[in-house]
Amino acid sequence: MSDLILYFSQFLRILLSLWWLWLAILLFKPTKYLWLWAARETKFYDRIKWVLLEIKIPAEVEKTPKAMENVFHAIWNMYDPPANIRDYWIDGKWMEYYSLEIVGKRGEIHFYIRVPEVRRTVLESAIYGEYPNAQIEEVEDYVYAFGKDLPNEDYDTWASDMQLIKPDTFPIRTYDYWETELTREEKKIDPLAGLFEIYSNLKEGEEVWVQLRIAPVTDDEHPYLEESKKLINELMRRPKEEKPGILGPLSFSKVPSDIWTVLMEGKPIPTHLKEKMPEGLDIGLMKLSPGEAEVLKLTEGNLGKYVYEGNLRFIYVAKREVYSPGRGVAAIMGAFTQFSTANLNGFKPDKTKTKVVPWFFEERRMYVRKKKNFRYYAKRMWPWHRKPYIFSTAEIATMYHFPGRAVAPSAAALRVEIKKGGPPPTLPT
Repeated sequence: MSDLILYFSQFLRILLSLWWLWLAILLFKPTKYLWLWAARETKFYDRIKWVLLEIKIPAEVEKTPKAMENVFHAIWNMYDPPANIRDYWIDGKWMEYYSLEIVGKRGEIHFYIRVPEVRRTVLESAIYGEYPNAQIEEVEDYVYAFGKDLPNEDYDTWASDMQLIKPDTFPIRTYDYWETELTREEKKIDPLAGLFEIYSNLKEGEEVWVQLRIAPVTDDEHPYLEESKKLINELMRRPKEEKPGILGPLSFSKVPSDIWTVLMEGKPIPTHLKEKMPEGLDIGLMKLSPGEAEVLKLTEGNLGKYVYEGNLRFIYVAKREVYSPGRGVAAIMGAFTQFSTANLNGFKPDKTKTKVVPWFFEERRMYVRKKKNFRYYAKRMWPWHRKPYIFSTAEIATMYHFPGRAVAPSAAALRVEIKKGGPPPTLPT
């Protein structure tokens, strides 16, 4: 017994003497993440020449957000991963990004996109391809209209990054949820209608800025395909030992239409189907609730789309005499719930929100946090405390698209009126 205690004490002494090794292993992952984050945000992206473009939308937008999804599909070719170890670890090279921004000020709605200057032509071509009557102009950065730093003596702020409630494998509600057979403009329902309504009701001296930063990625950078496959298998009640694959051996392409009807609509299993049912195919295990069917449909649909890593944030800026986060911020949070359901994903403020624990130096800590949130917004920086989320082109188009006049009247959204020429002079009278 004494020998056993002696051996154990010696083994423990060896383990303790290697404390530096265990500490290095423990800190490797967070240190790696912070190193790469700093290299990209303070080195690689700082060397890029950026331009801020304002898009003035056509007077009559008859297209759905699907048109904007086509734009994001077209500009995904900005994907350019690091070529070697030096690019990745030393120079901080990463995919260049787009910053999609919707700004409400003085009762107006402005659409901006911040893009590397070398990618400007690609972006403009994609937008004009879907909205030929739009007008795109390079403008000064609006974030410094109130000074180089906020808050200041005249203006106060409230800001937050938005985090997903569930893992990003679960999709948010996308624009096709609002689409119906009624295609007339006055019958359309827009997923951004709540946000535009807030913008149109802002008081003099109040502004709301919403920013969605996106960068094209593949499964090499983020293993979203594997995670999506796991979610689909869980929803379909597939055994874990099934052969790996995007949709597994029971993919939709192999399921007869009658079985699909049973799964998605909950109808009884036809007699002829029971007789011809393949051995081992258990429909009882695969029947889905309406909520599960919706998650499955959107998740499977996203597998065929390009994806971006992205981060959503907003900032409320107001003169101190009209500053009211209880009114303005609550309304913005309500607008973001348009994308949320209980069975799908949704947004909530993350720990960057303008709030501190009432402990010590509360006012000072609040002031420092507001300054930091403004700096991150103005420089379009990724949050340092977590990785970006994965969004499909459909999800991005839901959060950033150009509305019709019925949703955002001309008094709010800056529009380009189409000038119609007179009749040709040779026309007989």
